[in-house]
Amino acid sequence: MDAQKVMVFSLAMRLSSFVNLAMLVLASVSVSTCASVALGVTAFSSSVVQASSFEAANNTVNEGSVISVDKLNHSANFKRDEKINVAVAANFAKPLKSIAEQFTQLTGIEVAVTVSSSGTLYAQIQHGASFDVFLSADRARPQALVDNNVVHHGNLVDYAKGKLAFVYAGDLSSEAFSEISSKTSGERTCEQIARSPTGDTTAQINVQLTDCLSKQLVQLMENPQNKVAIANPKLAPYGDAAQQTLQNLSLWQQFLPHRVMGKNVLQTLQFYTTGSVKGAFVAYSLALDLPADLSSNLPSHFNSVVNTKSADAVTVIVPVPETLYQPIIQSLVVNSKTVATLSPNLFEPLPIKNATAPVDETVHKGDNETTRAFRLSDANGVSSPSLFVQYLMSQGVQHSLIEWGYEPIIASGVGN
Repeated sequence: MDAQKVMVFSLAMRLSSFVNLAMLVLASVSVSTCASVALGVTAFSSSVVQASSFEAANNTVNEGSVISVDKLNHSANFKRDEKINVAVAANFAKPLKSIAEQFTQLTGIEVAVTVSSSGTLYAQIQHGASFDVFLSADRARPQALVDNNVVHHGNLVDYAKGKLAFVYAGDLSSEAFSEISSKTSGERTCEQIARSPTGDTTAQINVQLTDCLSKQLVQLMENPQNKVAIANPKLAPYGDAAQQTLQNLSLWQQFLPHRVMGKNVLQTLQFYTTGSVKGAFVAYSLALDLPADLSSNLPSHFNSVVNTKSADAVTVIVPVPETLYQPIIQSLVVNSKTVATLSPNLFEPLPIKNATAPVDETVHKGDNETTRAFRLSDANGVSSPSLFVQYLMSQGVQHSLIEWGYEPIIASGVGN
């Protein structure tokens, strides 16, 4: 009997151990599962927490009357992880690169850039190229996309006014000047006209530059070996402007035997910098970027630079009088049949206190008009291509175009 009790007790102890072990295993599995679920919730809710904090920060800004810049940094650092494709005419490629980098740094939106002639890019869009924004060197091609119902009519924007320049080897200036001065005492070279501070009006300077440019071209073309480059007028607006200039100077037919034609204005300039041609009609903005030691005594609208091929020769940049060609208004389109959101411009300073008020609400004199920087939170519902165009048309960026050799276009409302 005692032996039987011992056996029963032993079995009971083993069963108890087994049950405890089973419970431990179940508890371990349960803890592991809960930990996994908890981890997933934490990872998922992390973005939710960030979004909530972001909204809270915005609410604080909107409700407060005075907010420091430091308090705005949190929301300013919230950026979009997107990419847009921008097609740009060759003449505006360098300014766009700088503008795109600033835009990406500010918004987090990456900008992929394709560079070619306006005509080539236009044809690609006509055949379905998926560019988000197209920056042309003229207005005709963007307008044609609107007229052909490829893009919405409200997506057309003038963004800059370009200028034409004629660049040529400086030894021509001395030759021409020697011949001209021997015939007419006191007559000045193009260089002297462009850089000399005089009391002449713009109209008078244009007349003098027109006469001087014509004589320089005639002097150049007297040598059958001398070549002059222009961009293809059918593809590049600056080539068309060069053709208009030569026609208005009554030199087009005389020019044809000397013509070397580039696919775009960048290739045209390359013909000159490599010594393949003696002169070239190019975008003034590109001429300003010619590599060399800039002459310090020349004003900003004229530069004479040392040619890379000869220490004795200089490149003379003559701004072509705008009376010789139609204005080069450069336009862009947002490549969509849906109207882009181009106004109000979110990159223009806004009063902090009135940030949540309607755009047309009057700012009272008693209100705090301290301004704040752009915040991506204000751009909810605004597409990335629209944001890019807004940035390009903001006053700060427009003003910077002057340094690149363009005239800014600041209209009373983007999209005009």
